[in-house]
Amino acid sequence: MIAVIAMNSHGIFCRLLCSTVFGRRLATHRSLATKVLKENAKTTRTKKPRTADTTASTTVADPVTVPKDVQDYFQARDASVLSLFPPNLLRKCSQNTERFYIADRSASQQVADVLTRDLPADRLLVEVNPGPGLLTSELLKKHKQNLRVYETESCFESRLKTLGLPDDAFRKADFNGVWRLAYLDSFDGGQRAANLLNDLPHKRRWQDEVNFRLFSVIGSIKFLRYLMNSITYQNEFYSLGRYEMILVMSPLLFSHIASTKESGYKLYRGGTIVFQTYFEHELIGTIPRRHLVPWFHGSNTKKLRTLHQKLLQDGTDEWYLVKIMPRKNLYEYLPPDNLALFASFVTQHFVSRKNRIIPTLEHWIPNSGARLIMNSNYAKSQEKDKKPPVTLPSQLVKSVPLAANDYLEKMTIYTEFGELTPSQVLTLFNEFINWSEFHQSPFVQAVESQKPKQRSLRRLVEEEDTLVDAPDDVMATPIPKVRMRKS
Repeated sequence: MIAVIAMNSHGIFCRLLCSTVFGRRLATHRSLATKVLKENAKTTRTKKPRTADTTASTTVADPVTVPKDVQDYFQARDASVLSLFPPNLLRKCSQNTERFYIADRSASQQVADVLTRDLPADRLLVEVNPGPGLLTSELLKKHKQNLRVYETESCFESRLKTLGLPDDAFRKADFNGVWRLAYLDSFDGGQRAANLLNDLPHKRRWQDEVNFRLFSVIGSIKFLRYLMNSITYQNEFYSLGRYEMILVMSPLLFSHIASTKESGYKLYRGGTIVFQTYFEHELIGTIPRRHLVPWFHGSNTKKLRTLHQKLLQDGTDEWYLVKIMPRKNLYEYLPPDNLALFASFVTQHFVSRKNRIIPTLEHWIPNSGARLIMNSNYAKSQEKDKKPPVTLPSQLVKSVPLAANDYLEKMTIYTEFGELTPSQVLTLFNEFINWSEFHQSPFVQAVESQKPKQRSLRRLVEEEDTLVDAPDDVMATPIPKVRMRKS
């Protein structure tokens, strides 16, 4: 009896083992067969030959059409404007489009009044992406002798030249894409950005008066980051001296450069700190978004649960007219040799606004936290005017001046970097670099590892008196991560 049971159990075990092995082999064969079939399908798949009839029908029956909402709006307002733009520039649906055009005569008059207000006759006025020239026509009435336009699309060149531009005032170039040219130059050593900026008047002294005034409509922050890089590494745009820019941008983009520490993590970032340190900004007006083409045709039906989404939605109605200008007294707070150090300091420590100040700095310089806690400037309560909380999207109508000794009230071990204003970050940075252990700290070693390329570029500027390339984004090229000391 026992033998029979053992034989039966042995048989059951063998059958289970065989079925398991067979199942695994079958699964393996199936996967191999599926893989072979997919590869055969890829190799045997061929495109159908296009006949003459299909080619003709493609070119004739599929013309580029203007979206219906765009047609209805401009036909009700000014039907002649649509005929000035190629249809392919009116049907783009990308929200990150970098080239926008003013497509309303009343908006052109409004912008022209702002651009020519308090503008000396001998100062250069630059218009970027004039398109068919609605704004250009208004500017020619008020500032004809010293006007220059940069246009990318060849289809507008003939019309712009018929407006009566001064000799040699037209340039065919993508001025808003100068950041892209600098990025390409960093790989092949080209001079694309240099050749574009050589058309502008050079004035290397930072303390001199404003060199030129420029107008553009920007759709992304990349152009502004390029301006920050040029100051940090002291090349390209920096060599032109100080300038005024009147820019049209979305409320969300303005929030990224003008927001305060109360605005939240998505808006108040490291780039915000650097921008407000380098530049003065002022909100001087608004322009209806519908007066700018192309329109954004999206199907975003999400509920507006966050401030970031609210600002994104606000961009469909009104865009901001913003004036920015590099600070004339920047060197009083940041000498040229400290600009790269400051940008690296902000980049490294604002990766997360939740980073605590004292534990983070003690990784670089051990036992430095006690200096901050025992510093009487941080211990005492600062006498400041109590301001009401700022509500977005109005934010800062005008930037505030920098302060040399703007200490945070009551520094503790729990204080986070996100609690600091730009002036307070600058004050903390100047204190950090003045500690005796700073020059032997891992922070300096990490920053120095990024300097050989920048030093070689600066030598080219000094020896050849020419503009050179810069990295695309000071906020996108943080200093290398190094092994920190344990406090």
